[in-house]
Amino acid sequence: MSRDWHAEFAEIAEPPTTAFYPGSSRRVRGAKTSVVQAGGSRRTASGEVDESGWDAKPQVKKLGDRYVEFFGVGDLGKALRRDAVTIRKWEAKGVIPKATYLISGKTTNGNRRLYTREQVEVIVRIAEEEGLFDGDPRGIRITGTAFTTRVKEAFLALKEAA
Repeated sequence: MSRDWHAEFAEIAEPPTTAFYPGSSRRVRGAKTSVVQAGGSRRTASGEVDESGWDAKPQVKKLGDRYVEFFGVGDLGKALRRDAVTIRKWEAKGVIPKATYLISGKTTNGNRRLYTREQVEVIVRIAEEEGLFDGDPRGIRITGTAFTTRVKEAFLALKEAA
């Protein structure tokens, strides 16, 4: 049986897809083998959906008389396709409001910032509506959108509803 060299070479020679973080010229790690979907889930090269999205492991805590799902900075970063460091910088610069909930850290490095499911979902929804996940992310500047204003208003609305 002879090998089909043209088909094999076509698979090898096909240029890898390059994905960038929204609003950045930085490449997404692992983008050659998977494509990051809105909301942080990944689709592998074989087309299967990787279910280790941002909401795979919530921290459930009792808040008053009910239980609430909380997510850390890393989870919010995963949902927005950013690193946790970027989320911390955005908080410091006022791009997004500071986390509403804090718990004492297990180490001397400080407290852990926590967001509710509703807060993460509203941030992701606004990011999608503002086009932060559309097209070539290198051309999108978060400061050129109403993202910050809308997220702050949504956080106030969620706080009033609670």
